[in-house]
Amino acid sequence: MYTRIAACCALALASTQASAFDFSFKGMIKTEVVASTEGVGSYGSTYSHVAPTHALRTDIFNGQPATDQETNYLESQSTSFQAAQSRFSLNMKHNKIRGVLELDFIDGEDGFTNQTALQAQEPRLRLATLYYDYSDNLTLFAGQKWSTAAGIKSSGSYNWVGNGFRAGNTGFLAMEAGATYKVDNLTLTGAVTGKGRNLSSSGVNNNELGGMPGFAIDANYKISGHVFGFAAHVAELQFEDEPSYVGGGNQDANLFKVYTTLNFGTVSLNGEYYTGEALNNQNALGVAPAVTISSGMVSESFSESGYMLYASWTPAAGHNIKVGYGSASVDSGDRDRLSATSLNENSTAYINYGYQATEGLTTFAQLTHFDTEYGSDYESFTTAVIRAGVVFKF
Repeated sequence: MYTRIAACCALALASTQASAFDFSFKGMIKTEVVASTEGVGSYGSTYSHVAPTHALRTDIFNGQPATDQETNYLESQSTSFQAAQSRFSLNMKHNKIRGVLELDFIDGEDGFTNQTALQAQEPRLRLATLYYDYSDNLTLFAGQKWSTAAGIKSSGSYNWVGNGFRAGNTGFLAMEAGATYKVDNLTLTGAVTGKGRNLSSSGVNNNELGGMPGFAIDANYKISGHVFGFAAHVAELQFEDEPSYVGGGNQDANLFKVYTTLNFGTVSLNGEYYTGEALNNQNALGVAPAVTISSGMVSESFSESGYMLYASWTPAAGHNIKVGYGSASVDSGDRDRLSATSLNENSTAYINYGYQATEGLTTFAQLTHFDTEYGSDYESFTTAVIRAGVVFKF
C-alpha cells in the first residue's frame, strides 16, 4: 500500500512540475556550400569562410609584404562545405519568469577558422537571459543577450554570423541587467551593461576596471506597422588603472544610432545609421581597430560611422527575396593613424532568394560582394562570395 501511495505522490508531483514549467527546445540546422572568388576574412586576416565580413588584402601576408606565392594563395578561389552556423536553444517559462539558453558552434577562440567537421567541437554560448514580466507593461531582464543598442539585429543576410558586421551593421551580444517599459506604441529599454569585450587573457582589464559600468538605452515607436527607433551605448575604458600604464588616458567607448523598419504589405524596408568610437572595444563589431595599450602607452580611440539598408520582398507564399547594402568607414581625421592591415572602409552588397520547400525547411542561395579599403594608403580589394544550402527549423 505504501508503495502505491508513494507512486501516486510521485506521479502527482511530476504532473505539478510539468504543468508549472513550460519547456521548448528549438533550433536550426543549416548546411551549405560556400565559395569565394578571392580571399575573404571572418573578423580577421585569415582566409576563412566561417562568417565572411570583408575582402582580404592580397599584398600582405601575416603582417609582412606577401611573396608571389602568398599573393597567389590570397587571390585563389576556394570552396567549403559547412554546418557551422547551426544553433539550438532551450526556452523555459514559469509563471512570470521566462528564460532562454542558446548555443551555436562557431570557433570564436580559434579566430573563426574551422569551417569543416572540427567546428562542432567548440559550442559557443550566445544567449543566457532571464526575463521577469512584472506587469503587462514592465519586463525586467538580466543575462547575456542582444545588446540594447543593437537596433535592427539582422542584416537580412543568410550569413547569420557575419551578418553585415564591420560593414554598416553594429551591436552584438552583451551582459546586461535592465528593464523594458511599454506604453501604447512606445517601447523604452534601459540597462546597465559591461563596458566591452575582454581583450586580455590576464584577467581584469580596462573593460572591467572602475566602479562605473556601461549604460545602454533604446527607444522605439510603432505606428501603422512601421518602427522608428534610437539606441545608444556609452562607457569609459579605464586604461589609467592598468598595471603597465605609462601615458595616454582613459578612452570613451560609445555608440549612437537611429533605425527604422517600414512595412508595405509584401515589402519590408529596413535601415539604420550609426556613429561612435571604440566600437570594437564594446563588442559592437565596427570597422575601426580597438583601443589598446602598448609599451604602457594608450592608443587614442578611432571614430567611425556607417549605415545599413535592406529590402525584403515576398512575392508569393513560400518565396522571399532580399537585397541589402551596408558600408562603414573610419572618420577622415583618424585614418592617418591606421596600420596597413587595418580596415579603413568596408562595404558589402548582397542579394538572396529563399524558398520554403516544406514546413520548417527552406532552401536558399545568396551572392555577396565585398569592397574593402585598407590603411592610410587606401588600397582597395574586392571579392565575391556565393553560398547555397538548406535550413531546417524545429
